[in-house]
Amino acid sequence: MRKWWPSLLAVVLILVAALTGCSQSADNGKIKLRVVTMFGGTDPAKKAYEQALKDFMKAHPDVEIVDESMTATGDDFRTKVKTDFASGNEPDVTFFFTGAEAEPIIQSGAVVPYEEIFAKDKAWSDAFSDNVKQQVKAKDGKIYAVPITGFYEGLFVNKSLFKRYGLELPTDWEKFTKSVETFSKNGIIPIAGSLEESYYLIEHFILSAGGPAGHNSKFDNGIHPSWAQGLEKIKEVYDMGGFPKDALTIKDAQAQELFKNKQAAMIVNGSWILGGLTDKEDVEVIPFPVMPGGKANPQDLVAGYTSGFYLSKKSYEDKDKKGLALELIKYLTSNEMVKKFAEANGGVPAVDTKVEGLPTVYQQGHQMVQEANSLSLPIDAQISAEAFNEIRKGIPHIVQGKKTAQEVLQAAQKIEQEKMSK
Repeated sequence: MRKWWPSLLAVVLILVAALTGCSQSADNGKIKLRVVTMFGGTDPAKKAYEQALKDFMKAHPDVEIVDESMTATGDDFRTKVKTDFASGNEPDVTFFFTGAEAEPIIQSGAVVPYEEIFAKDKAWSDAFSDNVKQQVKAKDGKIYAVPITGFYEGLFVNKSLFKRYGLELPTDWEKFTKSVETFSKNGIIPIAGSLEESYYLIEHFILSAGGPAGHNSKFDNGIHPSWAQGLEKIKEVYDMGGFPKDALTIKDAQAQELFKNKQAAMIVNGSWILGGLTDKEDVEVIPFPVMPGGKANPQDLVAGYTSGFYLSKKSYEDKDKKGLALELIKYLTSNEMVKKFAEANGGVPAVDTKVEGLPTVYQQGHQMVQEANSLSLPIDAQISAEAFNEIRKGIPHIVQGKKTAQEVLQAAQKIEQEKMSK
């Protein structure tokens, strides 16, 4: 009766060995690199990025890349990255924002400054101009993020809609408000904008009101008067019917779709939206107009380099990973790859490489940057994320008349002061 036991035990042992072998075979002893970027969702550079990872793994058969990329639109991506670092679960390579947004990551001590690495690889270091390096420096004066492309923001317009209603492009405030009124009367959404995710509206209305000095004031000397002026002007445009009826609840990605499908005539956004447009030849980009009493120059822009690749200190010092995380970053920021990213997202290359064959609107954007009177970094790159979010979440209250701009800004200033005092 018990003769079957040895046979069964042998079978079990064989199965265990087989399963163990399968597990080892699946893992195959490969070096795993966990990568988190914002090249997910509908990002125009997604295909170029994913192909780059495949090419890197093909050139390095001993590497397996675990890609956890997401869209940067909204709060989920920022929350994921900051949570990973706060819990000691930082990726080997992270593509994230610079400026105030990145301070928690840098202060964690979990990422490597590039100065010593640049000194050892002068060819790689010299590919980035001093201006580019200056823009990605952290508060402590060190570089923790290596960029791919820069960006510019502005007012994007669907030219055919302006032509249909005999309107001039909104290069000044009078033409801008006339466009808003005309489109609103004719059932066309004037400005595709999310007032819940109002990053771009906030900074452009403030820049228009206060020029670079006001825009970049960062609560350094209290609340600059142009900030309240700019935010109250958003309410004026809202009262004119300037935004979608559901502007208080839609997301930025939905606003982009309205513009892409020509349901909206204009959108205030960044160069990254170009890759997702199907009719690029019908789109033109111009600087946001200067409002009455505004201190801006018509050629003042929000633009720069505000994102890059962060290298995990833990990964960099892990001998078993053979420096492959750094090698991946060098590959993704090579001239060849930067050119591909720039072709995909219309951004300004962070290295000296020529991007040819771009649609007219891309060329307009690059020329707009070259001719700019000033380039200002976004406000959310200059103040803490918590303070900026207080402003952003206050916009719906402002446009509905539930709070004044000054009340929202005072709450944000208090948060910023508390952050600075820690």
